[in-house]
Amino acid sequence: MAGRALDAGLAHASHLLAKCEFLLRHFDGERENAELLADARRCCDEAEEEAVRGDVETAATIAILRSMAATLSLRHTVLFNVNCDFDDDDGTLLNGMEEHDEECVSRPPAEQAVQAARAALNADPEDPLVPLYLGHALTWSGDRDGAVAAYEEAMRRDPRDGCAQSSLQYLEAEPNSRPTPNEMSRGRHGFALLRGCFWISNNDSDSESLLFGSVADARAHVDRRLSTYLTEDDLEDEGAELVLQVHRPGRQIIEYDLNAQMQQESDEEPLRIDWAGIPVHEPLKSPYPPGRPLRIGGHTCFYGGSE
Repeated sequence: MAGRALDAGLAHASHLLAKCEFLLRHFDGERENAELLADARRCCDEAEEEAVRGDVETAATIAILRSMAATLSLRHTVLFNVNCDFDDDDGTLLNGMEEHDEECVSRPPAEQAVQAARAALNADPEDPLVPLYLGHALTWSGDRDGAVAAYEEAMRRDPRDGCAQSSLQYLEAEPNSRPTPNEMSRGRHGFALLRGCFWISNNDSDSESLLFGSVADARAHVDRRLSTYLTEDDLEDEGAELVLQVHRPGRQIIEYDLNAQMQQESDEEPLRIDWAGIPVHEPLKSPYPPGRPLRIGGHTCFYGGSE
């Protein structure tokens, strides 16, 4: 029971940070984000108390979640208090703290973001998420050389990350890495990755990338929430996707087009996915740690499992 409670706490922290990131991406949440971030940090504190001594994976997940919380706090301050750009598509402004923050309100969260990222940097030596966050915080703080090193590390871990690449170009540093075709799963964990789109208003849609420790968990999520994703016609009109990827360590990534698997027996019946041919019940070796975010293909992915 203790292990399940620990996993649920980490999953809840991830869900809170996902909501905060969504709000920030849409320049929203000026009132909500402080509470979301405080609750996420509280979940990390409780998980740290419950974790078994020597549990390296849980410690790594907590460190990465703390780094994300600190970076999102800095983004919130820069966006709402300093009125400057800060996101995971374009990064932020070099030395923005000195040039645009006359009241230095962003200095404490910037220092916390750098400290948390450095603490988490080696927690997962394969994921570009934390070095990207470190690069953002150092860029805003005015440490160009440190930011370049961080973005280069992010590019080393994932040469396809467009944000790290564009951030290096902005800093007038030529990326050392070049994207190369690679359809092999990176990392030491197996996971199911779901990419989907959903409506956020009558006119606007958004996308999400969710991680699951098993294909069965991903299926349960899709079956439960299929009505919230764009319908088959919507997907065709928007050129969007509802895709499931299965990642196994050291093996080729297998992708399933769930849009093509949608079925509807009649206009009165709801859409459903035909899961025949998809290995729903095949276990994944070393399943991805509950709650841990991941950056892959230039997308920040959040844990989609149950709290």
